[in-house]
Amino acid sequence: MQCYECLALDRTTPASAVCASCGAALCSEHVSEQGKEIRHLTGMGKATHERRARKFLCPVCSAAEQDSASQQGA
Repeated sequence: MQCYECLALDRTTPASAVCASCGAALCSEHVSEQGKEIRHLTGMGKATHERRARKFLCPVCSAAEQDSASQQGA
């Protein structure tokens, strides 16, 4: 599988990850690794885990999530 972003630049680079949002194959140059908080329904106890999970995103989805987060915080 080849990196989708590199193909748009007329390059062929093996993919090493897949975007968690859109499913695009990504090379190490184009992948954005982010932490994802794990939550589960619980009674009155803690609802999140201490350790965050990995989440790989392409540049487009990463920018969209950052825009969404900044609009929610405003």
